[in-house]
Amino acid sequence: MKNAFKHISWFFKQEWKLYVLCLILLVFVSVVPLIPAKVLGAAIDSFSTGTLTLNSLLMYVLLLFLCPILTYLVNIFYHYTMIKLGHKLSYQLREKYISHLFDMDSELYEKYTKGDLISRATNDLNSLTTLATTFLENVIFYAVTIITAIVMMIIISPLLTLASVAFMPLVIFFLNKARLEKRKYYKKHHEIYAEMTESVLESIEGVKTVRAYCYEDEDFKKTERAIINDVDSWWKIQKFESAFTPLFELVYALAYFIAIGLGTYLVIHGDISAGSLVSYLVYVGTLYAPLIGLSNVLNIMNNIVIADQRFNEVMNTIPSVKNEEHPKDILKFKEISFNNASFKYPFDDFEVIKNITFSIKSGETIGIVGPTGSGKSTLIRQLLREFNLTSGEIKIDGNDIKEYKIEDIRNLVGYVPQNHILFRRSVDDNILIGKPDANSQALQKAMTMADFKKDLSNLAEGSSTMVAELGESLSGGQKQRLSIARALVKDPEILILDDSLSAVDALTESTIIEQLKEDRKDKTNIIVAHRFSAVKNADKIIVLQDGVITDMGSSKELLKYDNWYKLQYLKQLKGDIYE
Repeated sequence: MKNAFKHISWFFKQEWKLYVLCLILLVFVSVVPLIPAKVLGAAIDSFSTGTLTLNSLLMYVLLLFLCPILTYLVNIFYHYTMIKLGHKLSYQLREKYISHLFDMDSELYEKYTKGDLISRATNDLNSLTTLATTFLENVIFYAVTIITAIVMMIIISPLLTLASVAFMPLVIFFLNKARLEKRKYYKKHHEIYAEMTESVLESIEGVKTVRAYCYEDEDFKKTERAIINDVDSWWKIQKFESAFTPLFELVYALAYFIAIGLGTYLVIHGDISAGSLVSYLVYVGTLYAPLIGLSNVLNIMNNIVIADQRFNEVMNTIPSVKNEEHPKDILKFKEISFNNASFKYPFDDFEVIKNITFSIKSGETIGIVGPTGSGKSTLIRQLLREFNLTSGEIKIDGNDIKEYKIEDIRNLVGYVPQNHILFRRSVDDNILIGKPDANSQALQKAMTMADFKKDLSNLAEGSSTMVAELGESLSGGQKQRLSIARALVKDPEILILDDSLSAVDALTESTIIEQLKEDRKDKTNIIVAHRFSAVKNADKIIVLQDGVITDMGSSKELLKYDNWYKLQYLKQLKGDIYE
């Protein structure tokens, strides 16, 4: 718990004035409800001794009436303030979390699944918000109530108080020990919840594929198992809590039994008055809610500690790819060179690309071809600074790529990946993600170059048509061309098409390639393709096999001798299937 408080101490410092105000209000609503017990006892004693007057009766009634009214009014303001603080903390934690995720490199997303990251931003983050609001409120409220009640009980009879509540600290100590033993399983439950979230996400995202292969029953069983595992895990915790909570009730019952028995004995022998015993029993009664509440507080502590560990496990992750202390700016370049560049993914045991050496001059069109799994996408993604090279270096105009600002390097590139991610926005808005401040002319030009304008007439509201989530309302070719338009509206120094023409017909591909040659003649284009028609006019074609460059040159140069490129080129001319 100490670490959890430490991790959100910045928020307490930021909002300390409101927390001080809430503390004062909480002490007020904890103490005031105990006053009626004292009033009631005094009234009974006055009545039993015959000293009760009309004025004193009215005063007692007024006090009994005012206490709950004042408590109610203060409670309204207090809870409004605490809810406001909770929402503010929740928002700021989520903002920090999302900002941190954007700052992280791809290694984090290789390590954690989507469901796991989402569960940390929802379930775990809510527990941290509880720490700064409900948990603190309960601890302070119960502590003040218990201390005040015990003080009032001591004033009435130290002996009776010692007999009825002295054993409570010992019992609470053992209960707390049991809580610590159970903490290990709370962590397991959070992991099971994350697995369930990931399973549900997979089912939602893959619903079309599931239906296409009539895999509904199997997918349902998989998701059902994940949900059942989560429910079973939750039930294990509930069973523990079901056995845990009555122990506090037992503590209270024993205290109440001792208070009634010994208190009656003291009244009979004249050590305390009947009114004082009534007041004492009311104070014992006020201990019930705090004691039962303590059982929930201890269980909440388990959730908070595990949630804090999981949330800060991500927040404390430091990206491997980061800016140097004084990074250089870059807007344009003359030459990029790969020098013996090798790379393996963080959780793999083998290098995907090995000792790659070649250069790209500004204004060149580079084609990259090779068998499936040869490392083509991995090679060009090195220009996005998603990972650091395992060995070797990439230099831009003679300087290591690490010396430049990561943001500037990525701004040089317009990247169209193999998997086209579109958002639930209009066609225009999806394109403008590439450059939010682009004007209408730039938007129209990007759609023209991507040969997407011809599709607008088939869309219900033209470029204002809302695209379904992940682009499911568009065909494969439309998604590719919309992604290309998004990269082109940026007018990047380097345009990378990573097998981004595979879903378009030959005529559309030819149109796009011609547009790129005409409008990007002074800019750099890198085209990864399986169809050689997309790269045949490139200034340089790189042939990649098993992560190694086996051939390099123009299409004409590569066709002069027997090699993989020539073999595949001839197969494609004959219409054979590309291998």
